[in-house]
Amino acid sequence: TRLGIFWDYFQHTDPEVYRKCLQSVNYLKSLGAELVNITIPHLREMQLSHMMTILTEFGVKWERPFYDPRSSHSLEANTQLTVALGRTIKAGEVFASSKVRTYGIQKVCKELFQELRLDAILSPAMGSKVPKLPSEQYRRGYGEIDNAKVFKFMRYVSLANFLGLPGLAQPIGYEDETGLPIGLQLLGDAWSEHTLIRIGRYLEEKHHEEQRL
Repeated sequence: TRLGIFWDYFQHTDPEVYRKCLQSVNYLKSLGAELVNITIPHLREMQLSHMMTILTEFGVKWERPFYDPRSSHSLEANTQLTVALGRTIKAGEVFASSKVRTYGIQKVCKELFQELRLDAILSPAMGSKVPKLPSEQYRRGYGEIDNAKVFKFMRYVSLANFLGLPGLAQPIGYEDETGLPIGLQLLGDAWSEHTLIRIGRYLEEKHHEEQRL
């Protein structure tokens, strides 16, 4: 089993998440997996193109209630802002995003999975620990939007979503302070779900064994 890791990308998360994900990587290595150092060029551009694609789809989907005065009041403030952002994206930008997607498919699928014969690309499942809700004193209850925070903890999701590749987020431990879960993400080539499930089973067995201890 050959597992690709883009280490600069892998480390771009909370230190506790990185440490526990690294333990799982080393466990897979101890079982005989081969770790392959990889680089994914233009990853930032793919993430931004993914964001523009989602905003555009969201804007088109909710266009009617957004502009209809009879129903716009039913949309929360954060939803209205997201729709408004999506409606500002021009056709040329959508087309450019699709070209970036084509590049990503060729780069990741052909060069990484096929030419390097990777079975999966590993990364943390989230770019941070589970976000904490504010205390009741500061909680608004609805309408809040924090795109920087959303982008941070969804950092590793965008590649699978944007390129249409299968991914598996496997629980591998818990945060020391809160007991909330930490996950490792396995990204595979098209039609490789069975391989991801097989690798995930080994991690799941290790996780259950640690829980029994």
